[in-house]
Amino acid sequence: MANDIKYRDVFKERNYTVLLFTNLINRFGDSIDAIAFTWLVYSITGSASWAALVFGLNVLPNIVAQPFFGALVEKMDKKKVIIFTHLLRAAVIGSFVVMYLNGVVNPYIMAAFTLVITTIESLNMPASSALIPSIIKKEHMSHAMSLNSSLSGAVALVGTGVAGIIIAKFGVQTAMLIDVATFLMAAVGMFFIKLRRETDEKTDSSEKTDIKTEKASKESYGSLLKGGLRYIAGNRVILNYCLVAIVLNFFMVPINALQAPLAEDVYGLGSKFLSVFGMAASIGAIFGSLVIPKLMAKFSSRKILIWCGFAMGIFLYVLSLGRLVHGMAVPGYLLGGLSVVGITFACSIISGTLNIRFVNSVDRDYLARASSVLGASATAAMPIGSFIVSASATKLSTEFLVGMSGILAVVLFIVIALSKMNFDMDKEETEELADAA
Repeated sequence: MANDIKYRDVFKERNYTVLLFTNLINRFGDSIDAIAFTWLVYSITGSASWAALVFGLNVLPNIVAQPFFGALVEKMDKKKVIIFTHLLRAAVIGSFVVMYLNGVVNPYIMAAFTLVITTIESLNMPASSALIPSIIKKEHMSHAMSLNSSLSGAVALVGTGVAGIIIAKFGVQTAMLIDVATFLMAAVGMFFIKLRRETDEKTDSSEKTDIKTEKASKESYGSLLKGGLRYIAGNRVILNYCLVAIVLNFFMVPINALQAPLAEDVYGLGSKFLSVFGMAASIGAIFGSLVIPKLMAKFSSRKILIWCGFAMGIFLYVLSLGRLVHGMAVPGYLLGGLSVVGITFACSIISGTLNIRFVNSVDRDYLARASSVLGASATAAMPIGSFIVSASATKLSTEFLVGMSGILAVVLFIVIALSKMNFDMDKEETEELADAA
């Protein structure tokens, strides 16, 4: 029974523990680098508008390139793609550090490197999503993904906490070099992962998968791309996933893009608030991830998404009230920290529920292509939102933009609640859809 599965059962899968280790190493480096890069952008430009613009550029390649990379990855060895992208990102970030040490970094160079790094990530993401079913048993999926999210949050909490110390004592370049080292370690870790074969499925199902895999390797890139798009277009549930992902990311743009001006202008607490912000986000993500399996066992995906959407919007609005405690350390950290915990708690449940349902619902032969489209749609609102925020930040205050995003989020999830959107698909629907595509 799925309800009898415990977290310790997941640890018995050796390949999963290796994958978990590589993910945690990456998350630690990224959490340090995120603080360093966010503060570097704002310290060089001194502009909330530039901060929002760079954030938008950071996700733009995921929209443009990822759907096409998904079809490309379908014909490739996913494990090798992941290793290659880890090594390539290490090289690119290392090059940025060299340029920074030579004093040639400016906002335009930072924007260019942001585009390059995110383009590489756009190749990595569909490969990583498609690899998951080859490592984790389906009955372990919710616990495995929940554990990955919660431990990633814990590691990010540590990384964010030490980021300020590392930057203050050793400089921004050291923080970025740590990120380089984690990519290299993750690439090495991937070498030790062995993909499993599905021995618990029926023989005819396995033969059917083998036929599809062989067919995919012979299909043209264009044919694979069209087949993937047909599969997604014919699946109302996946389209609903995409819609919620778009909504979620759109309303998170202001706090992601305006962290530095939020800390400096609204709360008046400077760079220390960024560390508190990051640690609070990790705490919310940890607890949110841990409760996902229990929530999914008791409630429908629809109820989970709607109630968490309401909570996210309310906490976003509360976060915008930082002017009330401007310059006051303890009240400021409490108001900002607790608001961020609430936001990330709700968001981690929403995103975790979507990801688990998605991986379990989509036919494996379409997973790389479908996940690339989901990823592209999930980030589609972010650059648009970032450019809107960038333009609006020249005339509107940071607290107004954050508060309004919370109000609009509540309104939109009320609309979703009043609609008849479905977020669950049974196995028969999945198989019929795959055959039709």
